[in-house]
Amino acid sequence: MKKVHKPESPAAGAGAVNLLLTHLKGRIALLLTAFIGAAFGFVSLGAYIVQSQRSELVPYLVTVDKQGVVLNQGPIQAQTDIPEAAVASALCSFVSNVRRVSSDDGAQRAAITAVYSHIKDGTPAQAELDRFYNQQNPFERGRKERVEAVISNVIAQAGSTYQIDWQERVTGEMSSRVTNMRALISYEVSGSRGLSPEDLLLNPLGIYVTDFVVSPLLV
Repeated sequence: MKKVHKPESPAAGAGAVNLLLTHLKGRIALLLTAFIGAAFGFVSLGAYIVQSQRSELVPYLVTVDKQGVVLNQGPIQAQTDIPEAAVASALCSFVSNVRRVSSDDGAQRAAITAVYSHIKDGTPAQAELDRFYNQQNPFERGRKERVEAVISNVIAQAGSTYQIDWQERVTGEMSSRVTNMRALISYEVSGSRGLSPEDLLLNPLGIYVTDFVVSPLLV
């Protein structure tokens, strides 16, 4: 006796379709959740990268005496006044590096780089410095003689100006001489914000020479 297969009712077919749609909706929901999670992860990563690029190096000021004993130390805050001793020290180093003549080309380049790290473009100080190096090329002088500036006196003047006196010792192959010199140096403090890592290493306090005049002392 043959079995007769009855066709499925429309209700049974609709139930199968509904079951399939429910399954598809569940899979789509899982995929959407995964995509949203991945998008959130990429956004968070991008925000982290941007924030890390905005990170700033905070200069740390240490003041020592002539024996190397630490007198004061701590990070420099945006509104903290720069100690006069720190300004005087930076300007003395500026003078020493400007007047230095060395037979070591690497040391000479380092001195010139340090000098220009305290100079802003377009200032009278830059014009004076360019003129000085054009007239007295330290690399050519270094083949014949050495020059060292020994600071002897530092006096704060009115406003943002310092008077710095020094003995300029010139030593050649056959002779040597000493000349007493004086410089009047005007400066400004721009702070450390916005400086590149290289500038922070060379000029962490943001002290810039705006103008200077050098002359020999007759006495």
